[in-house]
Amino acid sequence: MTTPLEIQNHEFSTNMRGYNREEVKHFLYAVSEEMEHLLKNNQEISQELEFLKQKVREADDRDKILKDTLISAQQIKREIKENAHKEAELIIREGQLQAENIFENAKSHLDELRVQISDMKRMRGDLLAELEMMLTRCNHFIEAERSMAMESDKLLAITPRKKKKSEAKTPVLKKKHSRVG
Repeated sequence: MTTPLEIQNHEFSTNMRGYNREEVKHFLYAVSEEMEHLLKNNQEISQELEFLKQKVREADDRDKILKDTLISAQQIKREIKENAHKEAELIIREGQLQAENIFENAKSHLDELRVQISDMKRMRGDLLAELEMMLTRCNHFIEAERSMAMESDKLLAITPRKKKKSEAKTPVLKKKHSRVG
């Protein structure tokens, strides 16, 4: 390969008419061959360089896409985690409110049942007292009827009278003492 310095310092032999034409032609041919080879080599290197630049751009683009995708995925992950946390807190709060409502409703229902039980006990006491009064009245009535029957029997004993078959004896109720509940 001929260097630029060799081209500058190259000296042709001279003859009468100037430089040796064959030598100049031969040198120019060698320089042109070398130039053609260099230009071809330069073009190949330029194409290779352009190809590599394109590959680097594509790699950079892919790298940017990957970075953007990673950032996006991390952001989505963070948002999903935050949303899940918020949703869990909301579910817990709703559960607590429902539990409080259920407890308050049960407590209110229990209070109502206690009032009803108290009312029923009072009503039972009132009913028992009323039944006892009725029994007492019935017993007084029975005693009065017995007394009247005895008085009537005494009167009948003084003035005998014949009983007709059609008259039936009036049954006398015996006094019973019973307490309910």
